[in-house]
Amino acid sequence: MSCQKIYEADDDFYKSIGIDPEKTQKIQASKKNLEDLQNYYESLEHQGITMVTIEDEDYPDRLKVIDDPPIVFFLKGDKTLVNWPSIAIVGARKCTEYGYSVANELGNELGKAGFSVVSGMALGIDEAAHKGALSKGNRTLAVLGCGVDICYPKQNRTLYQALLERGGLLSEFLPGTEPRAYQFPMRNRIISGLSLGTVVVEAAQRSGSLITAHLALAQNREVFAVPGNMNNPLSKGTNKLIQAGAKMVTCVEDIIEELVYQLPIQCDNFENNYTNNPILLLDKVEIMVYDNLSWQPTPLLDVAQKSNMSEHQIEKILLKLEIKGFITRLPGRRYVRLN
Repeated sequence: MSCQKIYEADDDFYKSIGIDPEKTQKIQASKKNLEDLQNYYESLEHQGITMVTIEDEDYPDRLKVIDDPPIVFFLKGDKTLVNWPSIAIVGARKCTEYGYSVANELGNELGKAGFSVVSGMALGIDEAAHKGALSKGNRTLAVLGCGVDICYPKQNRTLYQALLERGGLLSEFLPGTEPRAYQFPMRNRIISGLSLGTVVVEAAQRSGSLITAHLALAQNREVFAVPGNMNNPLSKGTNKLIQAGAKMVTCVEDIIEELVYQLPIQCDNFENNYTNNPILLLDKVEIMVYDNLSWQPTPLLDVAQKSNMSEHQIEKILLKLEIKGFITRLPGRRYVRLN
């Protein structure tokens, strides 16, 4: 007799094989629980919500290795985003116009480079980062502190709809769960856990964004911070992160150059503008110096003269180019291109 037939059997069958009435009652109660679960699962499908458990193949490896990974989470929108190489952008809700502009630009540029932008759909920096990615039709995922079927804050209804249509929404909380203050710090570990690195744009000395940055460090992920005016309270958190060792961000290349070499490990099929065209990893001065080199060995003094720079200045730039893998140094302070 198959397991299915045993499971579907009635009380008389259980009695015939020696199972007492009390145990039979428990078996029948478990069937009701399973039916309820099946009905719930079907209702999620009807709402366009996907449930992913930690045992599923689609569960992202990056999230599995963090402390306290969610046993289950719920998704609406593009389901592939949870496994796409991602960078988190977080920051103050009551941000400055400057902070909003920077987050929007970084979201746009990271999206163009092929990354998915992860944030929390809050007002301010989160909102700007999502919109920056969406502006060019790129990938972005919002991790919510409520159910994925609830738009919070309500002011972001248009953004919520855009994420449904062109991005994704994720939450570990059951659909229908209303937002509660304690749930937002909980979701921060998922924002950083899904991402290769976290960028903080404007944060007070005590803020949820700094919690996310510290979680990223604990998860062995990169942390970046945008510097700000020392007299602005919203710059104190980011400036302090930089003092503590976070990489300062003045342009999108500052982020990408730290992460691009991890991509073959994270996602074999990942392609973006920077891996296809590595020269985009260089700033203007580095490109100028690189252009003054060839595949024939060139003495340092010749490079300095061509670049109209001192030997001391040129040596620093050549060292950067060497570290980034564009050139190599030969005996006699001579340099040659590798790319």
